[in-house]
Amino acid sequence: MNMVKNTLQIIASGGESAPLEITAVKKNKTAYIGIKGSIYRWNKASSMDVEVVVKGFKDDGAINAELYINTPGGDVFECTEILNIIDDNFKPENVKVRIGAVAASAGTRFLTKYHSTAKRNSQFMIHKPMGSPSGNEDEIEAGLKLIKNITQEYKTAYATKMGISEADVEKLWAKGDYWMTAKEALKKGLIDAIEDADEKIDASARMLLVACGAPNIPKIENNQNQNKHMELSVLAVKLGLPETATPAEVDAKLKEIQLQAAKADGLVKAAADQEKADKSAKVKALLDAAEKDKKITAEQRPHLEKMEVEALTAFLGGMKSITAISEGLEPGATAEGEKGREKWTFADYQKEAPEAFEKLDEAKQKALVDAHYKEQ
Repeated sequence: MNMVKNTLQIIASGGESAPLEITAVKKNKTAYIGIKGSIYRWNKASSMDVEVVVKGFKDDGAINAELYINTPGGDVFECTEILNIIDDNFKPENVKVRIGAVAASAGTRFLTKYHSTAKRNSQFMIHKPMGSPSGNEDEIEAGLKLIKNITQEYKTAYATKMGISEADVEKLWAKGDYWMTAKEALKKGLIDAIEDADEKIDASARMLLVACGAPNIPKIENNQNQNKHMELSVLAVKLGLPETATPAEVDAKLKEIQLQAAKADGLVKAAADQEKADKSAKVKALLDAAEKDKKITAEQRPHLEKMEVEALTAFLGGMKSITAISEGLEPGATAEGEKGREKWTFADYQKEAPEAFEKLDEAKQKALVDAHYKEQ
């Protein structure tokens, strides 16, 4: 079993030939619930898990439900409990049932409650509910009374849905299993409409028909088509669609996702371009101001443009303006005290004798500054 918010999947061996699979997914305001295989109980009843996820759907805004039924039947109590869960969370007029290859025995109880549609090749079977009372005479009598109560419940449900008398229902199942094609089920009122399509008969659908003793067992369709159908249903659920989604619906969803991805990529690129432009503008503004203040020269800009904005701001903030030596010397005058400083760098002058740097001739001063920034 796999269950997360807005998703449910139960797979268990509900009989040797018809394993149970229940899936549920919410899309927009509709809960899509699929029931395949023999409906039965194990350790913790499957209906308990269905109840948890369906209530979660309702809390998340779901107001409609669509059930996909493909089952030979099973535990009448489990079916009744799932029906109760649907009734507790959705209005009957907001519930639709779609039939796959077969709806038999207890599986037909869903059809008596809600508007239902079938495929052209769907098959249906009703019969009296069955049980196996055991124990002493009192226990067997009590068990028999329970079976009679359930039989009456089903008889009333079929009569109401089909618009016939309960005596007519007795006639239908008097000889045991009563099978109907989709056309017969529609004519008798068990279903409300037939879709203009056939249910794809794969190995799993054929297994369900065999499990409930259907008189008409169709051949399995081409394996390649079967695999494509299975892949399509898996992809549909992963995309947030019901597993019964058509190829056109899956394609439309994929195109929608691709369009959203393209838009997202465009927004990311636009944001990156804008960030780059903003950085270039800030660096230019800082260097323009530094050059105006004579902290740097035009030749030094290419080296400084590679720095990050924060580092460049800190670097320029600690610099003093570069002044020409001619501004502090008389024509023909030379700097004094330069002996021993022949190998000094710009950094040495700034650290040890900034005033001596100011007295250097303009050519020397420029050479030291250029050399300093080339090393950065």
